[in-house]
Amino acid sequence: METDGVGTVVSLLVVPTLNVILCSGCGQCVAACPNKIFTLETIRFHKNAMITHPELCNACGRCVKTCPVAALLWDP
Repeated sequence: METDGVGTVVSLLVVPTLNVILCSGCGQCVAACPNKIFTLETIRFHKNAMITHPELCNACGRCVKTCPVAALLWDP
């Protein structure tokens, strides 16, 4: 958390970017995430991981490390 200089607390969400085109729907990120920010959903007959609770992400990086197809990346 940071302040904006006026005393207001500003929260900076740090979550990985999910490329749904690359996602194989294996569910390894869902299993690896200690805060359960992911769910598996079916979109047009293809199972994909979805980030459903980004506010719970603590940026541990376990999901990015465990993804076998590099569908999860940290923004530069």
